[in-house]
Amino acid sequence: MTVVHQLVLHPAVTAALKVGSTTGQSSLDKLGRDKLYRAVQYYARFLAYYCLRKGYSKETVARLQALKSTLGLSRKLMRIGKPVEHLQAAVKGLDLTDPVLKFTTIGRQLGYAGYLVNDTLVWLHSAKVRPFAPATFAAIQQRAARLWFTGIAFSIVSSVYKLYGLQQREQAVSHGAAAGEKDGAAKADLRTIKTQQAAVRYQLTQDALDILIPAGTLGYHSLDDGTIGLVGTVTSFMGLRSQVQKVLGASK
Repeated sequence: MTVVHQLVLHPAVTAALKVGSTTGQSSLDKLGRDKLYRAVQYYARFLAYYCLRKGYSKETVARLQALKSTLGLSRKLMRIGKPVEHLQAAVKGLDLTDPVLKFTTIGRQLGYAGYLVNDTLVWLHSAKVRPFAPATFAAIQQRAARLWFTGIAFSIVSSVYKLYGLQQREQAVSHGAAAGEKDGAAKADLRTIKTQQAAVRYQLTQDALDILIPAGTLGYHSLDDGTIGLVGTVTSFMGLRSQVQKVLGASK
C-alpha cells in the first residue's frame, strides 16, 4: 500500500495532471466543456429515439446517432488520464477519520477509476486503435457499466450518511438554542447546516438519476433510449451548474 500511495501521489504525477487540466484554457472552460458535450450527447440520444418513433427520415436519425457517437468518443478521449486522479482521491480518502466516509470515498473513487480505465478500452476499440473480439468488447462494456454503477452507488450511500449526520447536528443545535445558548450563533450554525443539506440533497438527486444510465446497460430496468437521453441531459446540466458555482466561488 505504501508503494502505491507514493506512486499515485508522486509530485510528477500530480504536476502532469495539473498541466493537463489547465493548459490552453480557463478553469471554467475545462470543467464545463465535458458537461456541455455530455448534455448535447444525451440530448442527441433522446432526439434520435424521438425522431425514430415519430417517423422522421433515416438520414435525420442517422445524423443524430452520429452526433451522439462522435461526442461520446470525444469525451472518452478527453478523459484519458482521469483514472489516476480518482486513484489519488482514493488514496487521500485513507486519511478520513470517519469510517463510513472513508469506506464510501475509497469505494466511489476506485469504482470511477475502474470505470474510466475500461472506458478507455472502449475508446481504443471504437476508434479502431486496438479492436477487440466482439465477445471481449461486450465484456469490457459490461465491466465498465458495473464499475460506474458501483461508484455511483457508493456516492449515494455517502450522501445518505451525510444527510443523517447533518440531521443529527441540526437537532443538537436546535435543542441547544432552546436550552438558552446564544441565539445568534445557533442561527448561523443552522444556516450552515441548511446550506450543506441542500448541497448533499442536490448531489443525491443527481446520483439517483445518473445511476439509471449504467443500470440500463446492466439490464436492471427497461427504460427506453429517449428516457435515458433525457436523464443524461438533466444530470449533465446539474453537473455543469455545480462546476460553475465551484469556479465562481473559487474566483471570489
